[in-house]
Amino acid sequence: MNSSNDSVEEVYVAPRYLIPIPQYYVIGTGLLFVVTFGPFMNMTSLVVFAKNKQLQTPTNIFVISLLVGDLGMSGAAFISMTANFNRHYFWGDGVCTFEGFWLYLMGLTNLYTHAGIAYDRYIVIAKPLHSKNITTRVAVAVVLVIWFQGFCWASFPHFGWGKYTYEPARTSCAVEWDSNELNSASYNVAITVWSLFLPIVVIIFSYYKVMMTIRNITRNNVWDMGSRIARKNLRIEKKMFKTMALMFASYTWSWTPYTVVSVWAIIGKASDIPVYIITIPAVVAKSACIWDPIIYLWTNRQFRGAFYNTIPCKSFGKMMIKREEMRNREKEDSQDEDPERRHKTAPRLSLQKTVVVPIDTNEEDGAQQRGAPGGSSQIQVPSLVLSGPSQPGAMA
Repeated sequence: MNSSNDSVEEVYVAPRYLIPIPQYYVIGTGLLFVVTFGPFMNMTSLVVFAKNKQLQTPTNIFVISLLVGDLGMSGAAFISMTANFNRHYFWGDGVCTFEGFWLYLMGLTNLYTHAGIAYDRYIVIAKPLHSKNITTRVAVAVVLVIWFQGFCWASFPHFGWGKYTYEPARTSCAVEWDSNELNSASYNVAITVWSLFLPIVVIIFSYYKVMMTIRNITRNNVWDMGSRIARKNLRIEKKMFKTMALMFASYTWSWTPYTVVSVWAIIGKASDIPVYIITIPAVVAKSACIWDPIIYLWTNRQFRGAFYNTIPCKSFGKMMIKREEMRNREKEDSQDEDPERRHKTAPRLSLQKTVVVPIDTNEEDGAQQRGAPGGSSQIQVPSLVLSGPSQPGAMA
């Protein structure tokens, strides 16, 4: 009897807490932020889209798909949040498998949607003659294909290719990245290449082509920089560059840490990775559901106007719309100040031809939504050529 008790006492018992206790609460607080603001921001944006038909353009169909994925991810973060606050996963194996599947379905679909948005803008801006093919019906079909593809990749572990299991901190669930078994290892490599690296390649290619197209159109035509059209197009170029930089920053900020840790676990020894380094990138990736509506929607002037018209408090909405209009007028006035002086000192310009400049359908600086034939918004910009220095009194 005594020998039996001695053998039991010699059994190693793993510590209950796999990371320092304060880290559980830090991670839980971060997820609480996601659970609190993610559903509110995404649901509010979806309601605005539903109540304003003019916003349901082909490009915004992709954005709506992104918001649905963000809404699903932010809601599911509640499971991991409560587990962190309780310092262990008390939901059980069945919920663990569901959480892993659901988060990967939402996450993979959003990654594909990011790439879809980038490629849509590439077609509209860099290939305007082909933009007529991107109709609302085509956008919906592409979104359905994106969701079907995400569902397939997230479902493979249920059929033996890959596996959903507890993450090292045992407060959330995901794909088993550190497995040496052939079926799990091959799934991990395939999902890393197809679902992480491929979207970022599409995004880089698309946004680079868009920026080069706008840059070439702007610099290859000598415009009178004192004209309103020229200054407006210059502002559009700068705003598009800023928006694209924010889009790409959101993508890389949210998913690069998770990608690095995943690749590290695949090609290296997962046991060498500290537990907190594995846990934190997953939380950062889930925070993408907050940044996406900010970047894609809340910085868009047309959407803000629709939002102000949708909120229940009509007086507050009218006040915000009036303030927005005043701010825009002041901005335009400051940019247009003293045009007569620039007009007299500028070289003489003569109209030679008209150039069609495609404009991003989501640009907030007065650009129209896709309404022209071919599905793209375009403006006619005069291409002006220098015709010699102006003489006193030559131009009244």
